[in-house]
Amino acid sequence: MGIPLYIVIIMVNTKTKVPGPVRAGIALLIVGAILGGAGTISNKDSLTFYGFVVVVLGFILYFTSSIYFKKQEKNKGKIK
Repeated sequence: MGIPLYIVIIMVNTKTKVPGPVRAGIALLIVGAILGGAGTISNKDSLTFYGFVVVVLGFILYFTSSIYFKKQEKNKGKIK
């Protein structure tokens, strides 16, 4: 019942290196979703569309930068 304490400690202590563009892409996804939700609630189609555009751009930034950095890490391992 519940998550064992040692798993929680492992999850808290593990840190992953996330490059800046990947973080920016995630932030754009969140901001765009908030804008889209606010536009939907207030019935402002322009705000909803703007939020959708921000989400799409955030997804593109996240997806391309994560692929780029994975390939860069893979190439680093081949050189050594």
